[in-house]
Amino acid sequence: MRRAVWLLFLFVLPALAQTALEEAVMERANAARVEAGLKPLRFYPELYRAARAHAEDMLRRGYFAHEAPGGPTLAQRLWQAGVYELRVAENLFELDGPYLPADFAEKAVTGWLESPGHRQNLLDPEFSHTAVAVVAQGNRFLAVQEFAFRPFPLSARRQAGEEEVFEVTLRGEARRPLGLLYRGYFLAQFSPGPVRYFELLPPDQRPVLIFDAGGYYQEARCPEDCARLGVRLELARRRRPGYRLAVELPPGRYALYFGEEPRYLGEREGPFELFAPRAWRFLWLGREGVFTHRIPLF
Repeated sequence: MRRAVWLLFLFVLPALAQTALEEAVMERANAARVEAGLKPLRFYPELYRAARAHAEDMLRRGYFAHEAPGGPTLAQRLWQAGVYELRVAENLFELDGPYLPADFAEKAVTGWLESPGHRQNLLDPEFSHTAVAVVAQGNRFLAVQEFAFRPFPLSARRQAGEEEVFEVTLRGEARRPLGLLYRGYFLAQFSPGPVRYFELLPPDQRPVLIFDAGGYYQEARCPEDCARLGVRLELARRRRPGYRLAVELPPGRYALYFGEEPRYLGEREGPFELFAPRAWRFLWLGREGVFTHRIPLF
């Protein structure tokens, strides 16, 4: 009996080498791509770490799914392995039998090609990298193939610590529409009414409060304008926990964003280092107007 599951996200172990069987599955998968007029996928060691760990966990805990009972999710598993690309996918294949068939690679890839979801992952023209893990226990054989769109290589080393940041607090009862700008982009916008806002920002540049002055926005000069607008803006320098990140990537200019939902932070030349408060949760990277990577801060 065979089963297959697919999953798509639009959205430590030491480095390991694939076994001969795993390479056979990857070669057959790439052959299917070439037959479809697509480029073959390149091996990505961090994807292999994730694939191998998940395959072994499914055997050990007796399940067959992209998310383990109680977690972690696919995204979390990839982060743990050092994969930060936003566009990734995963195919799973299971075969029950008394022995490992000589044509296991053919069976696995054929099974994926016969399933619309698996086929979409395998033949996605945007994916550039992959890795395959195959494990066995008794009569149970599992294959896990990970996919990623990796426009450029990126790795991040982080060291926990504390550094000084701006604590930005805005509170009160806004009497007209307000906005907070940072480096020319909106951090937040507020309608008239109660305002309760808190954020951490690098201390090198202050955010700007703006208000609706009747058809156009005007910069508020506080405390005078803040009192008239019904709010209080506080900027305090505090030491807060986070991570000193050393991000390795090709030379070039990259846009940075932070938060659960990306908010503009600024631009940096790669490679770079920065301090990221833990409260941000994520540091996002983009290039040419497209988000490409998301680094967790937990």
